[in-house]
Amino acid sequence: MMKQGIPEQIKLFKFASKALIFSQVYQVRDFPRISELAGNQDSAVDVILNFSLEEGRIPCIKGEIKLDLALTCQRCLDEVSVHLAPKFQLAFLKNEQQGEALGANFETILNTDEEFSTIEFITDEVLISVPMTPMHKHKCASYQDTQPIKKQKRENPFAILKQLKNKE
Repeated sequence: MMKQGIPEQIKLFKFASKALIFSQVYQVRDFPRISELAGNQDSAVDVILNFSLEEGRIPCIKGEIKLDLALTCQRCLDEVSVHLAPKFQLAFLKNEQQGEALGANFETILNTDEEFSTIEFITDEVLISVPMTPMHKHKCASYQDTQPIKKQKRENPFAILKQLKNKE
């Protein structure tokens, strides 16, 4: 089976009925919603998408994405490299009943679109796997620890009145 670069639009039923396998290496910058989170625009994003028809009529995509993202550590605010390798097995159903015959290893999505953007599809799968609060594995200095605490002198709210009074 020849692997080929991934078209810009996924044609779901067409690709599934031909059991196509695509693979491509993108860069982080190719995915606008991911690149705005990440400091490493040139890093590779490896994508393999494997299309199939299950039960003769249900288009499925089995895929794997591998990438490293330079994110901001939520503890020390320095850069932390996070390795992501989301794997997914999606079945695109026209209605709920279709899903009943499928194996439990499929995540089902109700979808009537035959065509959708490859970049947006990959983006969604990556974003689901990004940790909510990326942090270094080692105990990094917490951001709070590095900030000198300034004791705020609280102004007496009546001090200003006192000044005004003294001027009279």
